Amino acid sequence: MQQLSLSAPTGQRPTRIALGIAGIVALALVLGWFLLQLEPAAPRKAAPLETPSAVNSLHDAVHFDTSYEVVPVAAGEPLNVKGFAHGHAFTYSDDEWAEVACQLSKERVREITEAPDWRFELDDIDILPGAVHIVSEEAFEEWYPGYDDATAYDPSYAVEDVRIVLVDVSIANHGDTAADARYLYLTSAKFKAPAQGGPAIAYPADAALQAIYGVPDDKAPFKTLPEGWDAIEPGESRTLTLPFIVYRNELVGRDAIDRLSAADFELLTYRCDPLTVYTMPLR
Repeated sequence: MQQLSLSAPTGQRPTRIALGIAGIVALALVLGWFLLQLEPAAPRKAAPLETPSAVNSLHDAVHFDTSYEVVPVAAGEPLNVKGFAHGHAFTYSDDEWAEVACQLSKERVREITEAPDWRFELDDIDILPGAVHIVSEEAFEEWYPGYDDATAYDPSYAVEDVRIVLVDVSIANHGDTAADARYLYLTSAKFKAPAQGGPAIAYPADAALQAIYGVPDDKAPFKTLPEGWDAIEPGESRTLTLPFIVYRNELVGRDAIDRLSAADFELLTYRCDPLTVYTMPLR
């Protein structure tokens, strides 16, 4: 009877060994690729020195000379802005407007200076800041997913190390016409002083406002603010959340952003005639 051998023929053993090694190598490569996919995303880098700025000077909003008064408002007390003068008239110094006006016709000068937005006064409105939250961009994106869509088209919102300061502001309109959230800014003694002088301020961030109050827009890839999103009708009170972006490089000290608290900030508004700045402490 012919016996069957359980050992491989001499010529086949090297081939089987080679195939086995190749299989092990292939399996290791596949496992390595799979493990790489499970690695967490790299953390956002700290802001470089050339970080875009969100902090400006109030000088950019209104003509500033060297003399203006700062009036602190007591914590917890509303600020009534009835009679506060505003308008395009205050964006020019007398000399600047004279230079502009001399290049225009008398009719055009009359049209500009008689327009409602040339000079006007605010109505009977109370402003009172409330709760404050200081969050990272990642946390804000979790609360308002639309923020990621809005910022994808703005290169200043890349991977910089920033904080978003959310301030709830109660606005009560005791007047006869609709009010809004204009002329409200964030300021801080920790902001670096602007080169052009005047108080350092941060404007409410458009992209963050779009994420909070925006609505889908067929003409845009992200939400846009509807007209009247911040309107407060006569006799109405509303609490609006105003978001302000603060970059690491706008603060005195590179590590200051890691130790921010609500008490580091104030809500700021102003009147133009006489030029007066009002600061409301945040808590």
